[in-house]
Amino acid sequence: MGNREQGTGNRVLAFIPLFLLLLAGCSNASGKLLIIEANFLNSQGRFTEAVEKYTRALEYEDAAPYAEYGLGSVYFSMGEDKAALDRFTEARNLLEGMPQNLNRELRYRVCYNSGVVMFSGGNFADAADAFRDALRIDGKKIEAKRNLELCILSNNRQPLNAGESRENEGRTALFEYIRQKELDQWINREWQPEEDNDEPDY
Repeated sequence: MGNREQGTGNRVLAFIPLFLLLLAGCSNASGKLLIIEANFLNSQGRFTEAVEKYTRALEYEDAAPYAEYGLGSVYFSMGEDKAALDRFTEARNLLEGMPQNLNRELRYRVCYNSGVVMFSGGNFADAADAFRDALRIDGKKIEAKRNLELCILSNNRQPLNAGESRENEGRTALFEYIRQKELDQWINREWQPEEDNDEPDY
């Protein structure tokens, strides 16, 4: 994901790349091969070449949602958040025309990564909605649950001062969230209930 992974917020709001996604729903060998090639190029940071392969894969109906998702991940890596969201939206639209039981993992990733992009832009309310959508698809995903909680905390938090940017606000909320989780964990370990003891206290 390029230098995006270096940001503190992305340690919790990890972007899920396409590289390991299985193409079980993609039956056309040519479209599948293009997606695999594009994924490899994307993982190497060869974004221009990856875009060309993903764009060619759009010509294959069953590969098109994966290609749109791949384009979104490339654009996010390049810092083009709006273009990334547009591609994720298009992937979602294409998936709506397919049976709900197919491409479940891709459906989850489209929603989840949309949430990551929205959060990185300071759009906490819409990011929360995207993470809720992801959890409707797969309610067992702990990263989506944590990110939803982080979005709610960030959205409810007031800026420290008038000059604080939404990005700094999100980063501060992230640190507060991590600090509170660590404090809760420490308290749970350290403050166990006292046992009843009838012996004299010296």
